[in-house]
Amino acid sequence: MYDNPIIYILEARIQRQRLKDMQNSARKRQMSIAEQYSSSVTHIVTEFDNADAVARKLGLESARCLNQRQVVKLQWFADCIRAGCIVPVDEHHKVKSGENNQSVREVAPPVSARIPDYACQRHTPLQHHNTKFTDALEILEKYADLRYDDQDYSRALAFRRASCVLKSLSRPLSRLSEIQNVTHIGSHSQKVIQEILEDGTSEEVEKICADPWFQKMKLFTAIFGIGPARAKEFIAKGWSSIQEVRDGCTSSDWRIQWGLAFHEDLTTPVTRAEADYILGVVRRHVDRVLPGAVMELTGGFRRGKQTGHDVDILIMHPLENKIIGALPRLLQSLQSHDIVLCGRHERSTYHEELLTQNTKLSPRGQLDHFEKWIGIIKVPNKIRIKNDQSDKTSSHQLGNNKCNTDMKENKDKCENRNFQSDKNTDSCKRDVGNESVLYQRQEDTLDSGSAISDSLEDVWESLDKASSSSSPSHGNPREVKASQGDWIARRVDLIISPFSQFFYALVGWTGSKQFNRDARTYAEREMNMKLSSHGLYDFNQGKQLVASSEREVFDNLKLPYFEPQDRNC
Repeated sequence: MYDNPIIYILEARIQRQRLKDMQNSARKRQMSIAEQYSSSVTHIVTEFDNADAVARKLGLESARCLNQRQVVKLQWFADCIRAGCIVPVDEHHKVKSGENNQSVREVAPPVSARIPDYACQRHTPLQHHNTKFTDALEILEKYADLRYDDQDYSRALAFRRASCVLKSLSRPLSRLSEIQNVTHIGSHSQKVIQEILEDGTSEEVEKICADPWFQKMKLFTAIFGIGPARAKEFIAKGWSSIQEVRDGCTSSDWRIQWGLAFHEDLTTPVTRAEADYILGVVRRHVDRVLPGAVMELTGGFRRGKQTGHDVDILIMHPLENKIIGALPRLLQSLQSHDIVLCGRHERSTYHEELLTQNTKLSPRGQLDHFEKWIGIIKVPNKIRIKNDQSDKTSSHQLGNNKCNTDMKENKDKCENRNFQSDKNTDSCKRDVGNESVLYQRQEDTLDSGSAISDSLEDVWESLDKASSSSSPSHGNPREVKASQGDWIARRVDLIISPFSQFFYALVGWTGSKQFNRDARTYAEREMNMKLSSHGLYDFNQGKQLVASSEREVFDNLKLPYFEPQDRNC
């Protein structure tokens, strides 16, 4: 026993309030508590299970530098509190160094030799073993990305790559030495990981989370149509709330106007039940205007997520040219049933030269050139709250997708499908209410003849007329919001793909973003190919490589095939 025992409680891994409570409890029992570590300390109480980690936290070289001081577990401190005095340190109270602790010496072997360089070569499930690290790294990524310059983009990408590697590990990371030679985990990421291993948290991440600028940037960039540059303008104006943006923003951008009016709706996560409902509604209307079309729910929902920010639906017909003009007719059908709130229709800007052009796209995202509609629709509230037990038997269940069947067989089947009756479609109309629709269509970047046949110009014209004829009382987003019925606004993207590009589009729109980024980089650096959502061009053979299934896309790239739920990097 010590003549004058002095206890120092190492604050790492102990919440601040809990630390104060422990110190107060000890002082009430006349125990000496040191606020700072010094040579007079006799007992060090810690949450660490390794005395070497304690020494490093105190700025010492190793546990040997602790001399005769007792490094003890919280259990010893609890026993002292119960006894009302300092109790002897038994063997089960001690925190041992790595040199003496057999359990510490039995370290898992390094994993670096088993991790491929590219995310598209790695199995990355939705649920993984290293969430505490990846959550921290993704906060650092988000912070760097919101700063929005080229240097910060590179930093954001570095954190994303490190996070993706950790998600692919088959076991929880227990020591930094396991990943020291792993590609894409740089010194900054390693520092954060080490800090979390030792303290359970990262001081840098905690500071970022508490940063008012970061909180405002996250708040404002969550508005539909707002990016980092515009969010910074809002902060510069002194705004700190959504209501202040609503009161002060005068943008004519339709996305911002509707995004502000329905911000609470659009930032409420979309459920899987809602995504299934939206797919079903679109399917019924597509069946009316284009029998035989194939639709696929993509994005995070296809990768197994149960919630998301929006719903992306890829649409194709196995007869190549039949898809032309289908989207305007689909929009007219949806409009006639008062399902759509607003949106913008974009014509295709694709031409074959894009397959081989070495275009330098924005580092912030990989663009494609499909015909698409970006908008907001209504979903009955009852869909959002209903029990979603039917997912397990859904017709587009992961790993069992009809789109991966032989397309020649599907062509034959499409002409003889049984379609939903108009009676079912009419029930959709009764569910979603009676608000009007606003459409906007961006100007063509190609000659109209190259994007759509002249015979369909009347369809375009009637669609534009429907947009302009919406009355101001119904077209104003704030007024629509004020009269909102029993429905919630949901973001939806409808993407039209030709049959010849469909499976590359399916891989691209399924994601994840980093999976796609690495797949493109891998194709260019390792295979001398160019990959996009429109196809794959092999420069060695001087030709485009076709694919009749997702698996064939992977085969063409000489990559192992991963189911959608294993592409969550």
